Amino acid sequence: MLAALLLLPSASFACPACRDVTAGSAPQVRAGIRKGILVLGIPAGAVFLGILGVAWKMKPQAEEESTEKKAI
Repeated sequence: MLAALLLLPSASFACPACRDVTAGSAPQVRAGIRKGILVLGIPAGAVFLGILGVAWKMKPQAEEESTEKKAI
């Protein structure tokens, strides 16, 4: 569901400050800012997903070890 929401077109990818600064700029500048924000968001998203993946992998191991000790 979240992925579907992220794929919906947005009116602006820029933060309000960036939008205000580029309001009087040429359309090419505004397009460049929007693309730059997306390009910079990709590594940040990858780091977030990497940390989330590591956390996900570590959590089940701790639970499995404790349930195995209780069963023995």
